[in-house]
Amino acid sequence: MRISELSAKTQVSVHRLRRYEADGLIESQRLPNGYRVYDEKTVQHVIFIAMSREMGFSLPFIADYLPRFKTGKLSAKDMIEAIRQRVADIDQVIAEHQAQRKKLIDHIGWFKNKQRKSK
Repeated sequence: MRISELSAKTQVSVHRLRRYEADGLIESQRLPNGYRVYDEKTVQHVIFIAMSREMGFSLPFIADYLPRFKTGKLSAKDMIEAIRQRVADIDQVIAEHQAQRKKLIDHIGWFKNKQRKSK
């Protein structure tokens, strides 16, 4: 199938598919006229990549896990563990942002108090 067909089947833009190919995540064959053609297995590979990106996984992470997905050696347990780690990472960022938010609110209070005293 051509890149436009792969894009339609996976709902991933042609631009992004070219990026995935440039990064070595997917492969195509070139026809004599220069068109890229992909085999049917690539649809599942692109869907795995797209779903992983939606979950916020980086392209290097995906590049590490994709070969196991392609060979059927990536277990649900492996993905659950990776997703749990992603959730923990997000929770850490949230906690850091909440702490920073509290500091900002405290500073607003400090400035309001200073403003009242100067009147």
